[in-house]
Amino acid sequence: MAEPNQLDVARRRFPVGDHVTGQVIRIPRPGAIGLLVDLGQEPEGFVDVLALPHDPVDWPSLGTVMRFEVLQHRPGQVGLLPLDASFRSGTYLPTSLSHDEWLSIKMRFPVGSAITGTVTHVFTSNREYVVRFEDCSSALEWSRGAPTVGATGRYTIARHLDHTRRVMLTPADSTPH
Repeated sequence: MAEPNQLDVARRRFPVGDHVTGQVIRIPRPGAIGLLVDLGQEPEGFVDVLALPHDPVDWPSLGTVMRFEVLQHRPGQVGLLPLDASFRSGTYLPTSLSHDEWLSIKMRFPVGSAITGTVTHVFTSNREYVVRFEDCSSALEWSRGAPTVGATGRYTIARHLDHTRRVMLTPADSTPH
């Protein structure tokens, strides 16, 4: 999975924000790491311990088949969040937005609207970058050439991910990505 083309294949198979079905296949060091999930094809899924209930007794057991939201891609892994709230930490959300704050963001930035954003972080290990726009931010993936921190460009609001309260952007043609 370390080769960029394999990362791109995983991204096409399991796009960020999609909901997928998987089976819990391993729980290494219960309470310390998280769980590994068979998604029916490579790569494996991974649910971080921080997204799971504090007590491993409340985690899904081996063999449990359930639905997940794709959070991100890392070499050899698809980061997942259980959609069943009973299998999530009561305090885990990738964002601390309240329900009302999230609704306000969705109204301010409807799907299809254009925004101007600035690249604030670049992560070469999994080819992701963060774009800040107004008081929001979004993580994007790149395939060709890393964006530059500080670069400003045009983006389109592509999706709202309600389970994780995230805004997904797509770069405009003139935006470096």
